[in-house]
Amino acid sequence: MEEEASTPQWLWTWNGACFGYRRGDSLFTCGGIEVGRFSRAELYGVDGRYLGEVRSTGDGDRLITSSYKKSCTAAAFVPTFDRAPKEKPLDRPGQPLYCGYEDFPLPETAASKVFDRKNGKRRHTNADHLQ
Repeated sequence: MEEEASTPQWLWTWNGACFGYRRGDSLFTCGGIEVGRFSRAELYGVDGRYLGEVRSTGDGDRLITSSYKKSCTAAAFVPTFDRAPKEKPLDRPGQPLYCGYEDFPLPETAASKVFDRKNGKRRHTNADHLQ
């Protein structure tokens, strides 16, 4: 069973970009940066915010984001780094988006949130401007 957890499961965005891989309950970019953790089929970022979910398609599992779940949160976590597999699979053709869904963020976008948090930077919110 442990060998199964160490074997990466490659995942693509709904539009067909190879995002990275799942190892256990973690989602890593192709470069080995942990950007999310799974809670069943849903995925939450390092800050605990909902990123998206996994949906099955005819050519494998893909990542997609529900517009309706963007306010959902889970516990934040400290990301880890993994030795990325040497070969990244090719991108795939995109799928038509469902109503109420949007494509999953690109790996670069998700990874930038990891480094913002790691460097102690905080994104400003509307609450910063309330007096």
